[in-house]
Amino acid sequence: MCKTCYNTDEGVRVLYNLGRQEREAIVCNSIRKECRRPVPLELWGCTTLTFLTWCGIMFYDFNKLLSYNALLNFVIGERGVGKSFGAKKFVVSDYLKNENEFVYIRRYKTELDNAYEGFFDQLQNEGLFLDHTFRISASKKKIDKFYIDNQVCGYGIPLSTANILKSASFPRVKTLIFDEFLIDNGTYHYLRNEVIQFLDVIETIARLRDIRVILLGNAITISNPYFDFFKLTLPYNSEFKTFKNGTIVVNYIKNEVYREKKKSTRFGQLIDGTEYGEYAIDNTFLRDNDSFIAKRDSDARVYSTIILKGEKYGIWRNWKTGFVYISKDFEPSNPCVFAFDINDHTENTIYTKARNSTWFSPVLNSYKMGCLFFESQKIKNDFISIIGRCMI
Repeated sequence: MCKTCYNTDEGVRVLYNLGRQEREAIVCNSIRKECRRPVPLELWGCTTLTFLTWCGIMFYDFNKLLSYNALLNFVIGERGVGKSFGAKKFVVSDYLKNENEFVYIRRYKTELDNAYEGFFDQLQNEGLFLDHTFRISASKKKIDKFYIDNQVCGYGIPLSTANILKSASFPRVKTLIFDEFLIDNGTYHYLRNEVIQFLDVIETIARLRDIRVILLGNAITISNPYFDFFKLTLPYNSEFKTFKNGTIVVNYIKNEVYREKKKSTRFGQLIDGTEYGEYAIDNTFLRDNDSFIAKRDSDARVYSTIILKGEKYGIWRNWKTGFVYISKDFEPSNPCVFAFDINDHTENTIYTKARNSTWFSPVLNSYKMGCLFFESQKIKNDFISIIGRCMI
């Protein structure tokens, strides 16, 4: 039985139920029949995960993504589909074959340290690279290093302290991985001017060379500084979409085989039909929904203007219904322009704290009464974080 024979939905279901001995028997049988595409010998006794990864069916494969030859490669998909696993497998293979090094980035040092635990173990647990040794050397003040067979193969860098790179040189680095570039509500937050910092890291590492940058994220929310900065959108009608003359590609993973398998597990049955199930299984963005999203009506009148993250937004109010709308449309001649952040404050704005602001209190009250609406998901996500802090 060759790779092509099982590259169907029915064949995949059969593979899921195979044990190592059964699969080995099929492989041996395929070789006796002189199948044109036999399974490699090193996969005869592998686990199901590795076998299906080789088949290119269940877990994420980077080959199609990298065929676009883009500089920035965004990969967004459900948790557990194998984004990080595939990225690690790719850079290890690239080092062993071509001696190309890699850089692995997380936003904060604590995230990076947590990621080191078992970093390479999953690869070897799945029967990959068993003839090689791996280790990681972490440091509080210096750049962390990854080793294969006691030779440096990569570097670990927290984006929050990326200034340590200024005097460093990475002539053999070919791939940069930013894992978990999308964040959920909680302890961590995006850095100030994060995209600029990240671009500085790319420039420092590349030094006029052509490298590939892979950004991996779970489907948390489409509102994030990277999509805002480059004006990116998801390829809802396909898996891939390119931007800026092909220098950027966005991949929105759609792996039906993986989803069906996950639904069949006990945990999948537990979360089926829930908001978390839509996120974990169906790849629906966890924090994105249609609540409180609406276009302002024709009777709404401008109330004030807010500058948030360098963007101007109009606050509109329908005095008859009491509905308040936040929109990208604003009245340029309106003298009431407010800023919540010192970086947005200029000689033409009024700096104020949202929590204690008299003029912003009607917005907060409207939200409490269910009468506040946002023009888009991005606007909603940007302002909900501010409103949430005011409610504490």
